[in-house]
Amino acid sequence: MEEDLIDTDTHAVKFYESYVPIKSEVFLFDYGVAVVWGMTEQHEREFLRELESFEVEKVDEDDIETEELEFYINSKAQSRIYNDVISLRTTKGHMAKLAISHAIAQATKLSLYEGLVDETIEATRYIPQRMAESGTVEMTRKGLIKKIGQLFIMRVNVNLVSNILDTPEIFWSEPTLQPLYMAIREYLEIPQRVEIMNHRVSVISDLLDMLNGHLNGMHGEFLEWIVIILIGVEIVIGVVTITVEAAKLSY
Repeated sequence: MEEDLIDTDTHAVKFYESYVPIKSEVFLFDYGVAVVWGMTEQHEREFLRELESFEVEKVDEDDIETEELEFYINSKAQSRIYNDVISLRTTKGHMAKLAISHAIAQATKLSLYEGLVDETIEATRYIPQRMAESGTVEMTRKGLIKKIGQLFIMRVNVNLVSNILDTPEIFWSEPTLQPLYMAIREYLEIPQRVEIMNHRVSVISDLLDMLNGHLNGMHGEFLEWIVIILIGVEIVIGVVTITVEAAKLSY
């Protein structure tokens, strides 16, 4: 009886793990950013070393910015990003990777300029403080001109990076990729970060205008002193001339 209750047939359950080979891919952008897909850290370093001979205006080692994200292939879902993990629908989605790479490259470039703007504000914050305390900028004319030049270069660079952060032209010809690009931009908070950076740049612009006004005031004051000295010299010459003429008449 017990034997009838026992099923002697055996059932084997097998689990299969699908492995999708992923090729390494690199997207290079003309504003100095490389987005690398599917490389080990060692291969990345070797690849970047090979690019060094083509670098122009290389940034300092401490100023190099990186964004590290993971990705995997999920053929049953749309490409998306969540919790710093990118889901791709297929390994052959080169255009999807390009759309994502555009957003990552822009975020990385933005990080560089965010740091430069913060450093500039930190390095110049003492100027308005000293003006509030002493009523003047305790800098030489040469030092003041150099500081104005540095602030102006920073403002120009930020204007240039603002152009970089515009929507790439490729999405005019590939409009189906733009939603993915915009989603990555939103995830990386590029619009909010740009707004904050522009606000900080406006602080730099205000300081630049203030220093320009102070420099013009210094120049005007210098010219006034020249005029005063010339008038004084002319008065002295006139007095001497009158004295000499009076002396001649007395004889």
